[in-house]
Amino acid sequence: MSLTPQILLSINLPTRQAVQEGYVQARDTIRDRLLRELEKNGFAATWIVHDHQLQDTYELLQKADSPQEFSVFVDTTNNSTQRKKLSSQLTNLMERSRNMGVRVTTLSVNQRIDESNLNLLVRNKISLVNYFCGTRRNLRSVKSLEPSSLRFGIWEVPAPLQWVQQLSNPVRELVLKSVIRFKSKRPLQHIQIDIQSMLENKTPVTKFAKLLQAFQRMRRQGRIDVTPIRSSATLLRQLQIRESTHLPAA
Repeated sequence: MSLTPQILLSINLPTRQAVQEGYVQARDTIRDRLLRELEKNGFAATWIVHDHQLQDTYELLQKADSPQEFSVFVDTTNNSTQRKKLSSQLTNLMERSRNMGVRVTTLSVNQRIDESNLNLLVRNKISLVNYFCGTRRNLRSVKSLEPSSLRFGIWEVPAPLQWVQQLSNPVRELVLKSVIRFKSKRPLQHIQIDIQSMLENKTPVTKFAKLLQAFQRMRRQGRIDVTPIRSSATLLRQLQIRESTHLPAA
């Protein structure tokens, strides 16, 4: 079975309260321009939202002409109370998202979810866990570039190979590294755009536009596909099935 290499595209969107004073309007402008560039090239991304009121989600839904994915960030740092806190947050967030007509299947967190708590994700129909939300250092010491399977059919999203500040490198170099990465047996490449870093580094949106244009050319040539994170679940299941059918008989 031939599988097209897949770029998983995510955008980390900090809350308005999290950006420096005087940068809120710039944050909103970058957000809206990134959305326009995505739609201009016919792409969807996973928007990692940190606002639990889902105001950004609502605003993006109003502005978007085509479907985008939304992943909600939750704090999972306190192991002793992780289950209770996670259950409460998921219940509230899923209710809010359903009321907006949004299906959340990718959860973004800042620390590994205890194995005994993974059933909470199943209960809320979460199939993917993303530990990488911007360039801020999190509590994970190892950043795996490979997706890994957790329990109950839940997958851990691979770390992004390139953070947004590295968009200062030539776009061609970024694309080349992506192609090299696709020589792996798991044809997945996670690229994340961090709006916080774009603000701090004054990264122009034109860099992102050029990246998308390069990906668009590669997609037209049939070399890659560009999708939000949630689409990787299907590919990962296909790979898992294919590998299980090739296991030697006992």
